[in-house]
Amino acid sequence: MTKISVIIPLYNSAGFLPTLFGNIRQQRLLPDIEFVFIDDHGRDDSAAVARSLASGLNCVFGATPANLGPGAARNTGLELASGEYVAFLDSDDALDPDFCASLYSAAKEHDADLAYCHIASVKDGRRSVWRNPMVPGGDFALNRLSYLKRYKSFFTSYIYRRSFILENGIRFPATRSAEDSCFLTEALLCASRIASVDRAMYCYLQRSDSVSQKKDDGRWQQRMASFDALLEFARGKGLYDRYKDILDYLYIKKAAIGAARNCPAARREIAARLAGKLPQWKRNSYYRRDLACRAAAFALGLR
Repeated sequence: MTKISVIIPLYNSAGFLPTLFGNIRQQRLLPDIEFVFIDDHGRDDSAAVARSLASGLNCVFGATPANLGPGAARNTGLELASGEYVAFLDSDDALDPDFCASLYSAAKEHDADLAYCHIASVKDGRRSVWRNPMVPGGDFALNRLSYLKRYKSFFTSYIYRRSFILENGIRFPATRSAEDSCFLTEALLCASRIASVDRAMYCYLQRSDSVSQKKDDGRWQQRMASFDALLEFARGKGLYDRYKDILDYLYIKKAAIGAARNCPAARREIAARLAGKLPQWKRNSYYRRDLACRAAAFALGLR
């Protein structure tokens, strides 16, 4: 069996692909990795370029029916993947040569649904490390709440047991903002066992012209819709009541405050949407203890 399937959406990616293929060929676990490329119908010939560079690699190619966004492309990749674990790589980012081997080893050691590392962020030539909380490998139940309070929403720094994802119906929502946060949080809610590697092995290359960095009037609605989908997933799984306080806190912090920061013109609408979704949000115990979160809500006019 293939150990890891790395799912890579393609959207206007042709210019990044020579570097990307040079990077993925350095993976230590290369003979046991499947690379799943999904064409999301950009304006260039990304899929053709990827095929031309794929010689000698175990590659699978697929496509969305139309341009549906990165979440839909990754969902398509999940359907085509055959690996024991799946990982996600954006075409303009990079993996440390040890990423797949180290995370797979940690996952197998602890029989983990998820294994993760830190993120190396590079912007304008400067490198910084964004650290996920480290938790003991194994049973995740005792650490779930503290982890959900402090984790970084970088789903690409994880590998996921594919059978676990499929059996729990975890998918990216049909939105174009924060769909990755929704996917990761759903996985964290359902995971029984987890493993970690205390290294920064996923390299996030920040570009001002990337889709994730763009700010427009519609993104706040997409962001909040993603977190609406997260709450509905939790309810459908019978998990919302158990984790209500932390899930509502994530909605306040990552959906409402995140949306208000990125779209100042819509702050009144965001405040109204938050109040409609969570009428008692100001009483949330996690929010009340988070002075920085409260200060942000006040500064952004959400109170």
